[in-house]
Amino acid sequence: MSRVFIRFALPRDAARLIADGVFNSPPPTSETWEARIARWLAEQQAGRRVMLIAEDASGLLGTVQLIFKFPAGYNDPEAANGMDIAMVESLRTRADASPLIANQLISDIQALAKKRNIKTITFIVPMNNNSGIQQVKSWGFQEFRIMPEAGKMLAFFRKSIDE
Repeated sequence: MSRVFIRFALPRDAARLIADGVFNSPPPTSETWEARIARWLAEQQAGRRVMLIAEDASGLLGTVQLIFKFPAGYNDPEAANGMDIAMVESLRTRADASPLIANQLISDIQALAKKRNIKTITFIVPMNNNSGIQQVKSWGFQEFRIMPEAGKMLAFFRKSIDE
């Protein structure tokens, strides 16, 4: 494996995230991946989220985001409150990426959260994603809530990083 760099996402990464296979699932309902990623980058520019990219000589390997404050209409202070609670979102890696890439992205997002004085980070996983739930638990997150959303059940996890 070549040397992996973790960095903040840039506008030029939007198309590459799709072309390199990081976002290879069907796009969200009524939106393209390009539009969704552009919106995330605009929220990063506004200071409401950060988006990290993992990259090596082969291209983009993965991404993760940390949401500090949700956009208007999506208020959930237990998941992200704009002060001391932030939510991990859109952790994705390319199919051929080492599992260590996800671990490094989570480690780096936690370090970034500490620098921003975040005390608790949250993570949401669909209840039918058993391997995802086990992975989140292995990173030290504990389940604190289950909620229905758009025909599926979501498990909310949190982890204190105020240590």
